[in-house]
Amino acid sequence: MPSAETTPYRISAYLALTELSSSTVLTHVVTGERSAVDPDLGRVLRRLSGAKDFTEAEMRALTGLSEGSLFEFLTRRGFVVEADTDERAGLDALFSLAAPVSTPRDQRAGLMRGFGRQHYFQPRALTTRLLNGGERPLKKLTVLALGGCVTEFARDELVAQGLERGLDIRLVGAWPDSRGRLATLVDKHRPDITIVQLSLYPYMTELWDHGPLASEDERRTRAARMRKVNNSWIDALAEATRGHSIGIVHNYGPSALSPYGRYEHRAAAGSREILFQLNTGIDEALRAHDHLMLLDEDRLVSRHGAEHLFDDKYFPFGHHGGAPDPEREEPHQLPQLGSLLAREYLNLHTAATEGGRVKCVVVDLDNTLWPGIAAEDGFSWLDRDHTSTWVHLGLHQALSLLKSRGFLLATASKGTAAQTLEVWGKVRHPLLLTPDDFVVHHINWEAKSRNIAHIADSLGLAHDAILFLDDNPVERHEVHRALPQVRIAQGPVHAFRALLLDDPLLDRPPAGVEASQRTESTRGMLKRRELGESLDEQTLAHEVQARIMVRKARPDDVERLRELLHRTTQYRTTPWRPTRDELEKLIDAGYMTVCHVTDRFADYGLVGGCAVVDGQVVSLVLSCRVIGLGVGPRLLAASVRELGLAGQHVRGTFQASERNAPASDVFERTGFQLDRTESTDPGDHYVLRKPGDLIDPQCTAEPHDSVGVS
Repeated sequence: MPSAETTPYRISAYLALTELSSSTVLTHVVTGERSAVDPDLGRVLRRLSGAKDFTEAEMRALTGLSEGSLFEFLTRRGFVVEADTDERAGLDALFSLAAPVSTPRDQRAGLMRGFGRQHYFQPRALTTRLLNGGERPLKKLTVLALGGCVTEFARDELVAQGLERGLDIRLVGAWPDSRGRLATLVDKHRPDITIVQLSLYPYMTELWDHGPLASEDERRTRAARMRKVNNSWIDALAEATRGHSIGIVHNYGPSALSPYGRYEHRAAAGSREILFQLNTGIDEALRAHDHLMLLDEDRLVSRHGAEHLFDDKYFPFGHHGGAPDPEREEPHQLPQLGSLLAREYLNLHTAATEGGRVKCVVVDLDNTLWPGIAAEDGFSWLDRDHTSTWVHLGLHQALSLLKSRGFLLATASKGTAAQTLEVWGKVRHPLLLTPDDFVVHHINWEAKSRNIAHIADSLGLAHDAILFLDDNPVERHEVHRALPQVRIAQGPVHAFRALLLDDPLLDRPPAGVEASQRTESTRGMLKRRELGESLDEQTLAHEVQARIMVRKARPDDVERLRELLHRTTQYRTTPWRPTRDELEKLIDAGYMTVCHVTDRFADYGLVGGCAVVDGQVVSLVLSCRVIGLGVGPRLLAASVRELGLAGQHVRGTFQASERNAPASDVFERTGFQLDRTESTDPGDHYVLRKPGDLIDPQCTAEPHDSVGVS
């Protein structure tokens, strides 16, 4: 049997190669799949197209690429196939699944007659650097874009930017002509991301182009109708993608010119008012679906300018992103729009799948958090109306916003702690962070990498959950060499604010009370840990006056429970990460409990949850801030009693991961016994055989009642 190195391949019989001035365009003439590569790579493929067959190793030798990413890229798109492939049969099977080509029909309903499905192309040559791959194989990502030329012209940028992030992206495009067909398209293509662009010219022309010529009442009627259409598309997208992928919905960006001129403020139901109504309606509809994200065209226009993204300086208002060029009649687009859309699609995917992965921002102080050396120069910079003053206040504000979302702040800085904190603690300014906004300070003369490692260890964080800010490139280099997984912000201090407020790894949904108080509760955890170094768990719980309350979960607990179940890694029994819809159903059915904890140092809020369905503990999860107080077994015991299961054979499973060792004995400590019955399910299985085996949870009825902890 041939190996991957010796398997014979050939260039597809349906591949056409077109030489352009700066690239070679590869086109599968049947499927329409198209990519642009640099001319050198194009010449290699043309040479191979004349060969009978070749191996992957032979192609790598010709291209000089050491990794297999190029080969994977070409075969996934059907440009290269195994030598004995029956391409005709494969294409027949493909087109039996393909969605029919469709044409929007009714212009009076906002659709333009004759606006058929097309594949637009704005080639960006994929370089050998992009296709050479990295240490790991490319991760495959399929994107279904229901949109017009805007999403089509983002195709090549999306592929190229995906390669830069280690992703092999395929974009499947279709016109959004039928909400009923959306589920069929999603079922057929099984995309990781589904995009719906609502701002299409056929849909928007009655509002943006004909609206200014209509009466105020008619404009309002059309806007209300468009809002209903938007809502129905969002609901259809949510249903089609629920449980297996994310959806992205475009809103509407303002035009560069106003159809009402400089007197728009006198026009009732003008374009600004309608834009606000439509975008507000989209926001409200998206809030009901936590797997849907917003592509904010309004924000893109604010940052980059309408004239660089839209084309209403030359074309009708309802058109989108075209580039005027008297020498070129075929459709083409302003290049910045495609590039920005591709970047934002990928950022939204990162935010939805990895957002909040960074949990702590560690900040250098002198010349980073403020100009100069505080112990020597003080804070007189606050009294000056200088650029550096506003740059540093902007950084303080950005960090303050992250703290309010539940991120932890810490310092790692060279200096003398007593002097620095004394000067800093005396200053008051409405935008200035105080020493108490940081969970821990490491201000000394040790290497910053050592301080950061200590911060990670004390907070129980992986190194890649930390972002480090420092103005000094030498210090950044020292940290990178010692702690290569720590994320380090590059560039000047004035670039840090934009990074903090725009990086998708720092994105989280709006925080609840527990998240906004995370700094205070974590500081309480550290104080308790210092006290507990010489005490056992039982004595520690008494010393700190721990109070534990367990109750059935309520609908308003959904957001906090989802945060715990999706982000907690240390104290959890299984990797179960439910959707909002799943959580709501379990809560409605009475299958979930939650846990509140306080002690004399802090109110930790809602810190745990437990789901028990049909006598099976689906998952128990607990915030690391209360590890060491014996909360886990009491939460589990109280949940069994609260849900009326103490007289049954309740079962549970512990599935080990790299980080959840603290929860490994929770079942045994609660009174469960290891079940040695063979099971095909992963993990260690436990059973509560007798009601008398269950420990007494000794929990409070209310969060602030006294509690005895055994």
